[in-house]
Order: sequence, then structure tokens, then C-alpha cells
Amino acid sequence: MFDGLPVRYKTNMPRRLRQLMREKDCVICPGVFDGISAHIANGAGFDALYLAGSGASGSVIGEPELSVISGTELADTARMIVGISDTPVIANADTGFGGLLNVARTVALYELRALRAVILRTKPKRCGQLSGKDVVDMETYLERISAAVQARRNPDFIIIAPTDARNGVQFGSPDAGEEAFEGVKRLKAALAAGADVAFMESPRSMEESERLVKALAPHPVMINVLPNGLTGNHKIEDCKRLGFKLAIYPCTGFIPATIAMDKSYTALRDKGTDLDACGG
Repeated sequence: MFDGLPVRYKTNMPRRLRQLMREKDCVICPGVFDGISAHIANGAGFDALYLAGSGASGSVIGEPELSVISGTELADTARMIVGISDTPVIANADTGFGGLLNVARTVALYELRALRAVILRTKPKRCGQLSGKDVVDMETYLERISAAVQARRNPDFIIIAPTDARNGVQFGSPDAGEEAFEGVKRLKAALAAGADVAFMESPRSMEESERLVKALAPHPVMINVLPNGLTGNHKIEDCKRLGFKLAIYPCTGFIPATIAMDKSYTALRDKGTDLDACGG
């Protein structure tokens, strides 16, 4: 009988990510967007990787992260990255790419591609930390989270429930704290509906981050760290100290890669050689 499959296809890798969350103060997940970035990040020794929607959208279809890329395109990119190593991969599932049936199908697609966790948005996606978002009502929010939870077949597959309420236009001024309160309320409801990890986009300070983690305890909470983003430039030690169980750094791969390529192409055009840009 053929038994030549790599270990990553034989073992329960979603369970591995759950184990990491139990064992580690915080699982650090740098953003990857293609096979090369995944190889490099894996070689750097990280415990998990994050398939960044912005990087994948730009590299796969040449468009910004505005709900243009399809679920199949993202899932196929994820499958390629998962095939590189046994490092757990978390992927952005956008909004599930349609109605409740599409949400269920997206979760099934991601499970079939051996992903370990999925982040499910509940509104048409704009890149994470943009402000002024229109947030769905609580009933619609929970319907989509519940559809994802009910669709998974492997109970170890992790559903990460996000909310953009902190950036919502409905919940008062940024200084009033109403958005943060609404976000916590939604995340508690999502966790009660079966989600595994809570994720409020864009807490505005370390103090607010700490209050968020305490308010949702003992459930695991994820943070999204963007360079000079609304949340601030949290270092790894900050994420650990504040009590986050998952920290994604979506820009670690594609922004430095973009900057380096721009310099290389410019050097070839202006200097007639790419020798220095290629490390020559």
C-alpha cells in the first residue's frame, strides 16, 4: 500500500496549532503571500504562518484587498503554501465569498486544503485597519459565524471570529469607547456560538489591548500588527505581555519584498545593472 505522503498530510495539523496555543505564550505568525515567502518564513523557524489577504490578492490577481480575489483563488494559494512544510498556516477567508452557503463552502474548501485555521470576515472586506467601516447587525454577524462553525468537519479546525466594530461608523466617536464595548459584546457572542479565537481589529493602544484580552478571558485572542497601523507597533514581547495567544504580522513578507523589487527594477533602468540590488 502506498504510504509516501509527507507527514503534514498524515497528521492532524489543526490539532497541532491548538497545541501551540496551549504551549506558547503567543504564537507568532508572519505574513506570507506565495511559495517563496513561505519557504523563507518557514526557514526562519516560525511556529505558524499567516496567508495575508492583501499580499495574496496583489500577487495572485494584481488587485488590492477589496473583496476582488475569489475564494477558490485564495484556497488554491493556501494549498500551495501548506504543501511546502508542516508549519501550521492560518488563512484569511474574507467574508466567505457570498451568502451563508458560500461561507460553509469556503470553510470546506479551506479544510480540504489542509489549513489549520480561518479568519472569517462578516462585511465586504477592506484592508484590516482602515477606519470608517460599516458594520453588520449582530444577527447577521452571528449567522455567518455560526455557518462557519457548523460547516467544519474536523473539530480541531480553528474558526477565528473577527469584528471591525472598533472601526465602525455606528458606535460613536473613537474616544467614547463605544466601539470597543460593542466589539467585546460581539466577540463574546461569537465565542458562545462556537468560534475558537476572538479578534477585534484595531485596538488603539496597549492599554486597550490589555483590557480586551482580560474582558474575553479565558478565551484566546488574536492581534493584527501592521507597521504604523492603528494598533501601534507592538513587538513580539508586547504581544506576549498583553496576553494575546496569536499575533499576525501580515506585512512582514510582501511590503519588504515590494520595496526590494522596486529598488532592483529602478537600478536596472537607471544604472544599467541589477548587480548591487541582487547582492552582487
